[in-house]
Order: sequence, then C-alpha cells, then structure tokens
Amino acid sequence: MLALGGFIYPSCALGESSPASLLGDYEKFLSPSFTFKIHAHANVHGAAAARDEQEPRQAEGEAQNEAQNEATEVLPRWRALAATVAGLQQMDCADDTTGATMSMLNAAEAEEDPLAMAALGTMFLLGQECAPKRNLTWGVHWLSRAAAVGQADAMATLGFLHDSDALKLLYNFTEVTFSRKKALPLYEAAAAKGSLYANMVLGYKHANGVDGLVPSCPASATYFEQAAIQAIEGTEELRFHTVEQSTPMETEHLTLLTPSTRERERVDAAQVEYMDYCAHVGDGAGKLGVAHMYHAGSHGAPRDLAAAEYWFKSAADGGEPGGHAQLGIMHLRKRRYSSAIRSLRRAAKLNEPSGWAGLGYAYLYGAGLPQSDTLAARALALAARMGHLDAIYNLGVLAMQRRGDDFKQAEAVTAFRYWSVAAEYSMPQAQLLVGRMALRGLGVRKDCRTASFYLKHAVDSGPLPRSLLGIALAAHEGRRPQRATMHYLLAGHAGLSVGLHNAGFLLAEEMPGVRRADAKAFKRAALSYLQEAALAGSTGSAEAQVQLANLISEAPKNHQLALELYREAAQAGSSDALWHLGYAYWKGRGVKADRARAMQLFRQSGMGSKFARLRGPEALLFRAMRFFYNARVAICLIALVATVMATGDPLAALSRTLSPNQPTGEWVDDGADDDFDAFDDE
Repeated sequence: MLALGGFIYPSCALGESSPASLLGDYEKFLSPSFTFKIHAHANVHGAAAARDEQEPRQAEGEAQNEAQNEATEVLPRWRALAATVAGLQQMDCADDTTGATMSMLNAAEAEEDPLAMAALGTMFLLGQECAPKRNLTWGVHWLSRAAAVGQADAMATLGFLHDSDALKLLYNFTEVTFSRKKALPLYEAAAAKGSLYANMVLGYKHANGVDGLVPSCPASATYFEQAAIQAIEGTEELRFHTVEQSTPMETEHLTLLTPSTRERERVDAAQVEYMDYCAHVGDGAGKLGVAHMYHAGSHGAPRDLAAAEYWFKSAADGGEPGGHAQLGIMHLRKRRYSSAIRSLRRAAKLNEPSGWAGLGYAYLYGAGLPQSDTLAARALALAARMGHLDAIYNLGVLAMQRRGDDFKQAEAVTAFRYWSVAAEYSMPQAQLLVGRMALRGLGVRKDCRTASFYLKHAVDSGPLPRSLLGIALAAHEGRRPQRATMHYLLAGHAGLSVGLHNAGFLLAEEMPGVRRADAKAFKRAALSYLQEAALAGSTGSAEAQVQLANLISEAPKNHQLALELYREAAQAGSSDALWHLGYAYWKGRGVKADRARAMQLFRQSGMGSKFARLRGPEALLFRAMRFFYNARVAICLIALVATVMATGDPLAALSRTLSPNQPTGEWVDDGADDDFDAFDDE
C-alpha cells in the first residue's frame, strides 16, 4: 500500500511512470475539469475589487438573463422537458406541464417529431405526477412510432418492454405481443445513438453474461464508460444548486424494501418548520441548514439565494466556521471578491476545510487574490488533509495539468492517486476518471475489472438511477405497487441491484394482492429477480438471498437449498439470515431440530428478522421471547444508571448541561491578520 497526504490507496493499480510527452495526450483525452467554476471571472486583485463590490448583482443578473435568452432561442422549453421525459425522468411540477404536453402532441402529430413521440410514449407508459395519466395503448403506439424512425430513448424503452414483458406481468396488457429476442437489437441500436439507459443495460448484460451473452469485461466497460460520461454531464444542474458545486450524496433512493419497512424519515414540512425555528432562536446548525435549503431550493423551500446569503451571514456572525466558508464561497460565485476573501480567511483560521478550499479556488482563478497555481495547490492540500473530497479531486486536476511548483514534475500516476482516494469515497467525477485511466492503461496499469467497477459506480450515482429508484420508492410509499414495480424493473434491468431486489420483493409480497389469479406468475418472476439480485454481489445481495430462501422454502423439497442460502447470507453479514437459520433449527427444516442451537442463533440475530412472517400462537411466542430478551438489556441499563446515581449527582450535571444560559460561540473581529494566509509567508 502507498500513502499520499494521509490517504491510502492500493499500489497494485499503479503502473510505471508515464513519459512526460504522453501527459498532455492523457490530459487532452480525459479532459478533467475543476469542480468549482467562477463564470466570467477576471483577476480583480487590488483596486478592481472595489468595482466588483458595487455592481455584482446587476452583472450576475444580466449574465443569467442572457444565458436564459440564448437557451430559449436555441431550445424551446417543451423540448427540454420532452428530453427529460424520454430519458425516463420526471418533469418538474413547477413547469407548465400541460402546455408542454400540448406542444409535444402538436409536434408529434403535425411534424412527426421523434423526440415528441418518444416523450409522449414514455409519459403515457409510465405516467407523470403532473401530466396525463397512464394509457398503455397510447404509450406503446408513440414509442413504436418514435423507435421506427430511430429515436434512441424510444428504442431503449421499447427494448425494456420486450426484455421484461412488464406490461403483461403487471397490467395484464395483451394488445401487443412482446418478444425477448427483439430486446437486444433494440438496446444495441439505442446505445449506438447515445441512449444512456441502453448503455447501462448493455454494460450490465455483458458484465454478467445475461441473456446468453458471453461475459466480457472489455465490452461491459466500454458501455459503462459511455454511460458514465453521460451521467456525469447530467449532474451539472444538481451540482450548480449546491454552494460549493459538489455532487449531492443523498442515498434514500437506495432503500431496500422489506415486510417491516417503515416510511423513510424525510425532511417534511414540520421538520423544515422546526429547523426554521431553530435558526430564528440563534442555533448555528439550524441557520446553516436553512441556508443550504434556500440555496438548493430543496425540501419544499423556494430557491432564494438572498435568503441563503442572509442565513449564512447570520451563522458566521454567531461564530460558525461553516457560515464563514459558505458565505465566502457564495461571494466568490457572485464575484464579490473582497468580502469573499475576508470570509474565507476567517473560516480557514477556524480550520474549516471549505474555507481552505475556497481560498484555493480564489488563488486558482485570481479572484480577489493574485493568481497562483502553487498557492492554490497548497490551500487545496490543507482542505484535502481535512477530508474535503472536492479538494482531493481538484489536486488531481492540477497534477494532471502540471500546474504549480509542487506538480511541475508530476506524472499521470500522481493524478490517479488523488482521484483514487476521491473515488473510494464515492465521488462520481473521480470514479469516471479512474475508470477511464485503468481501462486504457493511461499512465497506470491496465485493469479492466477495476475500470468496470469504478465506471459502473459513476453511472449509478447519476440522475437517471436516482430518478428511477426515487420514483419507485415514492410510489411504494403511496401504495401504488404497479407503478413502483415498473420503475424498479426499469432500474433492475439497467443493473441496479436495489431495483432487482425491490422488484422481486414487490412481486412476491404486494402484487399477488393486486391480482390474485396471477399469484404464481408473480412468484416465478420474483424468484427470477431475487436470484439475479443475489448473484449481483453488491448492495442488497445478502437481503435478496434471504428473501429468495424464504420463497423457495415454502416447498419442503427446497429446505436444504434454502439453508445454504441462509448460511451464505449470514457469512456476508446478514443478521436476518441468522434468525432464519435459527428458525430452521427450531422447526427442523433441512436440519435436525435443535432448540439450543436455534436459541443461540436467535440471540446472535438480536431476536428478530425484518423478513420474518409469523402468525398465530407462534407469532405470540416469538414476540414474548424478544420482549424478555430486550427486557434483559433494559435491566442492565437500569443497573448502570443506578450505579451512576450512587456515585454522584448526575442530575445536577445534566441540569447544568441543558441550561439555556450556555455561552455561545461568536466571531470577534480583531481587525488583525485578515490579509494573509497562514502558508503564504514568502
């Protein structure tokens, strides 16, 4: 293992140093860019800074209006919405969805516009929250017409319908016959024309040898590479809505469904109101939270940059290092450079990583400070040592471009080292670059499996997987099993293991309640998807094994196979599998009955499984066992509290701790040392 700046990365992925002459070619091919950009910036160090303080809002407003006018002239709004819908994502309810739908209909009927036909087909097939409801006949009609003229997204969606036969399975739709043999040619044609979904599907199929394909790492990595490039491009708008232009890391769409799944704990209106209350009574964390919500326009809050700036400033005035940093970065983006540098330096003095990162960007672009790649690298290095992912990634970009004194002799492997660290912590831009370098051996050892791994993870972090899984989860919570299953099937066929797992769960647990006559067909499909999820070897594979074992154990002849699946899942770390193993010993299913061994396994599992389905007296027995097990733990806690009570007066200490008269942090402007950075002593 090798270390760099406190980070560890595997040496096996590194090759020999690349010739210096090749570095420019590598940089040109990879085209790495910094995560943070200051648009229309200029070096305003010195007297020009005062001018930027006077008219920043007017300049930014004019630039935004010009960009919007250009976008309107080049691309009508309905076409942008149509591209979103055809790409299997949802329209924003804030848009004029009715007007956009009418424009699509007019373009499809009068001009036979391929994009309009594809969007209408997807809209009628999957439904939109703020658009016409589902109409399967019209959906297939428009998709078929769009696919016939070569529209990529329509061909990919039609390929999915042939591949899964989901319309017959979920809706008993038999007006059109679908054939799995037609799926692969449609996917390949769609991928050749640039369909993100088709590239995801083909990458997964070639990686796992699905549908009779011979497993091929080079083929799968090639498809994943194209999909990853498109996915990263699709995150630009999301990144722009964060203060530091970072990739959002939410994971709630990755929720695995179980019989005991509770509704996810979202930031609802009451929580937003409470956060707002905390901000108004002076809580620093509340101020930062409200500011970030206003900046992103998330959780029901309107996107209001003025409100975000107000709360960041309020947090900074209260002594929050994060308030200084975020306020400074906002001012950088608004080209208010003097106040930006002042806030960022204050944050840096308080060891706030984002403060050092912001100073790095200021040096990088010459925004309020003399342009210096060397000092930019040093500031970013300080942020990187504190775990700032964007700073780690951006150091890799500087190394690849040989910018700054510290990187004058850098090789491609130096950039690879930085990007590898960021990639390990799930930064999609870094995962894309690491994957592309490993795929082609650009300055590092060529390794197809490593490349495929990182490229697929970059794809899975993109907006399309988030959209498919997020829509499916919302539909499940809204008690709409058919809509939820359809979107999980779309995700599963694209290689998302959460989609495979949750599609199998819904087919086994909820769809039989929708159409009892097709219960056997649902069970067969559930077995197929759960088996595929179990073999995926990624998120949810152990849980999929448990659910698969539960399904097959309904037949006595499968008890031994179910037992093996439970054991494999237990070895993978599933506590639920331990409980089901214990239940097998308790009932003597596939093994000789052994109550002592069963109790041992029950205790190891925490006396419960979220996949357990017990009824009648047996359910009461196991509830009682769990109650007494938990009661024993509670007794131990009571004994601990009694010991503490006997050795002092914890109530008085607790009272002092919870007292409202606590000293609060406050920034004291001593007027000194705000004009230099700690490392800049030359």
